[in-house]
Amino acid sequence: MRNSLNFLSTRNGFNIALRHFKLVNSLIKSFEKKENLADLINNALENKQLEQFQFASILNALLVDKYKYFAKSFNIKKTYQGELKKLAKEFSEWNKFDIVFCYKHPQLGEILINPKKESSWESFDMLKENELLVVYIGYFNNVFDIELAKKAFTAIKSIINGEKAPNTKIFKEEPETNIQIPQKVEEKVTSVQKKKEEQPVVKKEQIQTTVVNKPVTTTTTPVKKKLSPQYGILVSNELFHNGNVEAWKRIITSYENKYPDTKVLVFYEGEQIHDINTLFKWGKVKHGTNIYISLLGPEFRDVSKLRRYLSQGASPRFEDFLRGDPTKMLQLF
Repeated sequence: MRNSLNFLSTRNGFNIALRHFKLVNSLIKSFEKKENLADLINNALENKQLEQFQFASILNALLVDKYKYFAKSFNIKKTYQGELKKLAKEFSEWNKFDIVFCYKHPQLGEILINPKKESSWESFDMLKENELLVVYIGYFNNVFDIELAKKAFTAIKSIINGEKAPNTKIFKEEPETNIQIPQKVEEKVTSVQKKKEEQPVVKKEQIQTTVVNKPVTTTTTPVKKKLSPQYGILVSNELFHNGNVEAWKRIITSYENKYPDTKVLVFYEGEQIHDINTLFKWGKVKHGTNIYISLLGPEFRDVSKLRRYLSQGASPRFEDFLRGDPTKMLQLF
């Protein structure tokens, strides 16, 4: 235990830990008011109160250790073919449980999903084959049926894998009807209404003074990033060699400089390429091969222009992007 606390021996490490503990305590207060933990963590991430590497420790400390949620993972059998946000309609009716998904996205890293909320599905485009999905099922700080939670997990696994799910009605509570108010409650309601009627009328001048003196607060909505579809760029040069690579690097740098909130991701043969120099060596990517790109950002701008430039960069006309001072950035967008 002594060695595992070494990071607390520095001011920076201690402050990082302190901020983490304070944040978790604030999450607990909202969580026990029945707010989904995925929503709370995502909001904190967008407001730069935490980083993605903190997800796992918070989920385990709160959902597993403190609130005893049922937690289990599985690898997705095949890429989900339906529209993701439509899953929210199904899961939103499972009112016997609170549910959190943690999806290990191949490009975006860990994504926390409130499966009952449509907007929670909008930051990415697919649930991909073989990727890991961790499911947490419970009911905030209330007791829940653990055996029923296990059945819910089995149903979730079937739905995500595109298989026929077992009966999901057992996860839904029927709405109560014909509720009669006891006589004592009716008397209490009546007395409250009478007290309201007896309250003095506030003058118009008083209302205006209150409004004028009240400080004005403004809130900003955090910007969510999403992943675009993949766009194919055909290699029309005889070989995609170092000249094509340098042209692409200059084009992508120009785009990301114009739109710093958006990243250009490159894919080849189904895998993301983090350093194009390691893949695009002489003779490896040939004429007629498709290279794919995808955009990660709040919106997708100048996509057609980017694709046009990259197509030219993958053609014999790549030299157009290599002219001029190599230390200066191209102003293409």
